[in-house]
Amino acid sequence: MKIKILLLCLLFNSALLFSQNIINSIEVSGNKNVSKEKILLFMKLKQGSQFNEGVLREDIRKIAESGFFSSVSYDIESSEKGIDVKIKVVENPVVKGVYFRGNKAFKTKDLVEYLGINKGDILNEIKLVSGIKKIEDKYKEKQFYFVKVDYDTLEKEDGVIVNILINEHGRRYVSEIVFRGNKTFSSNRLRARMKIKQRSMPFIRGSFKPDVFEKDIKTIEGFYKEQGFLNVKIDGVVSIDKKTKGLKLEISVEEGRKYYIGDIKFEGDILADEKELRNKLSLKKKGDIFNRKLADENLRNISLFYINRGYLKVKVSEIPVAGEKPDVIDIVYSIEPGNIYTAGEIIVRGNYKTKDKVIRREVKILPGDKITSEKLQKSFNNLFDLNYFDKINIYPEFTGENTADIVIDVKEKEKTGMFLIGGGYSSVEDVVGMISISQSNFDITNPPKFIGGGQSMSLMAQLGTIFDSYKLSFTEPYFLDKPVWLGIDLYRTKRLWVDYSYQRTGGALRIGRRWEKSSLGFTGRIEDITLSDIDIPSIISQEGDYKKNSITGTFLYSALDRKRAPNRGIRSEVSLEYAGDILGGDVNFLKPVVENDIYYPLSKWTFHSKTYAGAVEEIGETEEIPIYERFFGGGIGTVRGYKERSLGPKDGDYPLGGQAVFAQNFELIYPLYQDILKGVLFFDAGNVWKDWDSIDELRKGVGAGIKVVIPFLNAPIEIYYGYALDRKEDEPETRWHIGMWFGF
Repeated sequence: MKIKILLLCLLFNSALLFSQNIINSIEVSGNKNVSKEKILLFMKLKQGSQFNEGVLREDIRKIAESGFFSSVSYDIESSEKGIDVKIKVVENPVVKGVYFRGNKAFKTKDLVEYLGINKGDILNEIKLVSGIKKIEDKYKEKQFYFVKVDYDTLEKEDGVIVNILINEHGRRYVSEIVFRGNKTFSSNRLRARMKIKQRSMPFIRGSFKPDVFEKDIKTIEGFYKEQGFLNVKIDGVVSIDKKTKGLKLEISVEEGRKYYIGDIKFEGDILADEKELRNKLSLKKKGDIFNRKLADENLRNISLFYINRGYLKVKVSEIPVAGEKPDVIDIVYSIEPGNIYTAGEIIVRGNYKTKDKVIRREVKILPGDKITSEKLQKSFNNLFDLNYFDKINIYPEFTGENTADIVIDVKEKEKTGMFLIGGGYSSVEDVVGMISISQSNFDITNPPKFIGGGQSMSLMAQLGTIFDSYKLSFTEPYFLDKPVWLGIDLYRTKRLWVDYSYQRTGGALRIGRRWEKSSLGFTGRIEDITLSDIDIPSIISQEGDYKKNSITGTFLYSALDRKRAPNRGIRSEVSLEYAGDILGGDVNFLKPVVENDIYYPLSKWTFHSKTYAGAVEEIGETEEIPIYERFFGGGIGTVRGYKERSLGPKDGDYPLGGQAVFAQNFELIYPLYQDILKGVLFFDAGNVWKDWDSIDELRKGVGAGIKVVIPFLNAPIEIYYGYALDRKEDEPETRWHIGMWFGF
C-alpha cells in the first residue's frame, strides 16, 4: 500500500514538473505598428509547446533581424500553469516621407524604386543601406564612378523623415595619364598599350571604366614581363584633377632587373627525343630576353606535345635556376608524363532533338583510340560547324588508370529551322526580295516534326528588279550512315540584264564521298535555257532555246581549322564540268575551275589568300560558248574597285564575258567583334580574257571593308570600298561593292 502511494506521488510530481515546463503564454509589448501575430511568425516557440531557452534566444535574434525594431528583449516567469514569456520591443519609426537631394542624372521616381523604401514603411536600416548601395550601382552603370550617396533622418512626433543626399560628381573624362618610375619605356609607348585614352578633342572622349583600368594595369605589367622584367610591379591611382576637373590616372612602375634566358634542360621521364621537345619551344635561344609570354607558351607546347601522344595527365613544371650571371636564368623543365589514355565509351549528353548518331559521326575519336587534344579539337570544330548547338563541351571522364570515356555535352539551339522574309541589295543583283523556309537539322523519317536527323532542306524564292529565282533543295549528308552525301535540287532562275535576258529551269542530282580532309563529288544537271532580248550585235545569233545536260566532278581538299570563320589552314577545290556530246543537249563544252584559299594567323589579324581561275572550251559541234556560260569579272569575288561585269572583252559598251578568268585576292582580316563583325583590308589582281591565248595585263585594286556574318544566314553581309589602280579613262576611280540580306 505504501509503495502504491509513493508511486502516485512520484507520478503527480512528474506531471506537475512537466506542466511547469510548458509555455502557458507569450505576451508582446511595445508594438504599435507591427501586429503581435506578425511578430509570433518569427518564433519557433508556440503557446502550449515545451519551453527551451536556447530556442527562445534564437527567436529573439530573428525578431531583431527583421528590421522592424531598434531593440528586442525578453523575460520569463514560472507558475503552476507553466512558463509565461514576455517580449518587449521598441519599434523603428514609421517613414513619413523620403526626399532626394542632388540627383540630376536620375528621376526621383526611379531612385525611390531602387531604394525600396516608401512613405508608410517602417524604417529598416538594413534595407535602407542596401537600397543606397543599389543607387550607387545604378549611377556607376551610367559611368558616375565617383558618386557618393548618404542619408540622414529627421525625427517627428509620429515618425521619421528620410533624406537621401547624393553628390553625383558628374561623368568624368580622363584628362591626363601620368607614369612614374618608368625608365626603359617612354610614357607614350606605355599609354599606347592602354584601352583607356587621354581626352583629345574632338575624337577621343577619354572615357573611364574601373574594370578597364585594372585590365590596362595588367596589360602594362604583361608588356614589361614580355621584355624580361619578371619582377615588375605596377600600381594605379585615380584622382580628380583640381584644374581640369577631369580624372588623373597616375601609374607607378617599379621595373626591377631585366632578365635573359640561359640554358634550357629537360629532366624526368622524357620518353621523347630532346630535339623534338626543343623544336616545340617558342623561347629557346640562349641570350634572348626572358619573355614571360613565350615562356608560358613553352609550357603549353610541351604539354600539348605529350597530350597529343595520349598522356592526358602529363605534368610539366618550369624550374628557374640562377644562371652564370645575376641577370641570367636557366630553365629546367620537369616532365611527368603519366599514363597513355585510350577512349572508352563515347557518351552524348544534352541532346533532346538531335539524334545521337548525328553527333557521334562528327566525333573523331572511337572507342580504343588514343585520346589526343588534336582529335578533341577537331571533334569540337566539326560540331561547331553544324550550327545546331549553343554550347559544346568535349572532355575525358577518367574511368581507370589508362582509360577515359569521352563526354560530348551539348546545349541545343532552340531553333535550327528558319522562316525568313526579307530583302537585300547587292552590286550585282540590285534590289531583291526573298522568302525562305529552311531546316539545317532536318529528318525526313521523323514526321510530323521532321527534326533531328542532320539533313538539310530549304525552299527559297527570290524576287528582284533584275533577278528571280525559285529553288527546292534537300541533302542527306550521311547516306546509309556512310560518309556519302546525296542531294537533289529543283530550280528556276530568270535574270534580266540590260543587254540580254535568260531563264534556266532544271534539276540536279548530287552524290559524293568524304574522307578526313578531302571529298569527291559529282553533280548531274538537266536544264532548259532560254536566251532572249539580246541587244549585243555580235551575239544576236545566240538568241533562242537550249537544252543543256552536264555532269560536274569536284575534288575538294580542306585542312582548315574550322569551316565557319577559319583562322588557319588551306582549302583547295578543283571542278570540271562536261556538257553535251554523249550526254545529249545543244551545248557542248568543258569548264575546269580552280579555287584555293589559304588562312594564316598574324597575331589578332588573319591573312587570307584566295585564288580563282577558270576556263571554258567549246567541243563537238558547238562553235561558240553561249554568253550565259562565260566568265565575268569586277567586284566581289574577282577584282574589287571595278564595276561588276566590267572586266574583259566588250562589244562597244556591252560586256561579252570571256572564256578565261583569273583573280587573286589578298586580305588582312581583323575581328572587330568576335566572329560576327570583321574589318578587311584587301589587294586584288585579275582579269577576264577571250581565251587563255589572249592573256595580257592584270587589273589591280585595293581598298577596305567590313564583313558581317550573321549565324543563321548562309552568306555574309559584305561592304567594300575599292580603288582601281589600273583604271581606264572611262572608268571611275573608286567604287562601293555591296552584298547584303536583311531578314524581318
